[in-house]
Amino acid sequence: MEPVVRRLNIVLYLLPVLLTISGSIAMSVKAQPSFRTVASGIEHVTFQVQPGNAEPFSGHAFKIDLDVAELRLLPAGGPSSRRTVEEIVAPYTAVVAINASFFDKEGRAMGLAVDEGRVMASSKQRNWGALVIDGKEGRIMLGADIQDHHAYRLIVQGIPRLLVGGTVQQLKPQIAERTAVCAGGNVVVLVVSTKVEATPFARFLADPPDTGGLGCWDALNLDGGPSTQLVVKLPALALSLPGGWGVPNALVVAPRKR
Repeated sequence: MEPVVRRLNIVLYLLPVLLTISGSIAMSVKAQPSFRTVASGIEHVTFQVQPGNAEPFSGHAFKIDLDVAELRLLPAGGPSSRRTVEEIVAPYTAVVAINASFFDKEGRAMGLAVDEGRVMASSKQRNWGALVIDGKEGRIMLGADIQDHHAYRLIVQGIPRLLVGGTVQQLKPQIAERTAVCAGGNVVVLVVSTKVEATPFARFLADPPDTGGLGCWDALNLDGGPSTQLVVKLPALALSLPGGWGVPNALVVAPRKR
């Protein structure tokens, strides 16, 4: 009887460890994400993910090399204007564009929104995250740490911060279409997804590429739900994922003219 009890104690001791391990790996990706170049400084991948404890989701990711491609934050018009991303980028012939800022009841962008010295929104949210571009370097930081918004070439704020230093944050279990951005050094990754809870989405962003993730270190959630939109107009790729309404601005990538 004693060996049986000993074996039972070992199993009970190891059970939390086994549950922790299984919880961290219970996610399958139909194909390991493999980015392919679709324009100078722009790479694209599609993904389909089946989390172990959540509904499947899919989407698109674009890896941007800021040394080669140009990233801008383009407004829909005046302070209270809203247009679809497709309408915002209509004048441009070669772009990748996603929605960006959250907006209030009057349609005004919330948080900081800055592009090339132009301040489109100045209501800094101290507890929100922010994508900031300084020259050709990008990072995600806390709004409270932005001392002078004129010091950066581009700023857009969002909430919540999905990843901080590679760690998934404590996130609310809300299901919605997702728009997100990862940043570090000269690389920015734009991501749009079908409906998914924030935590499995963040885990997918954080997981290394060899296990099916995108390998992001810092990631920020931008406006989602009906705001999530994607427009791609490139010779090698054309996509249009319309949302449910207009938005105040769009993150727009274009290959730099040589």
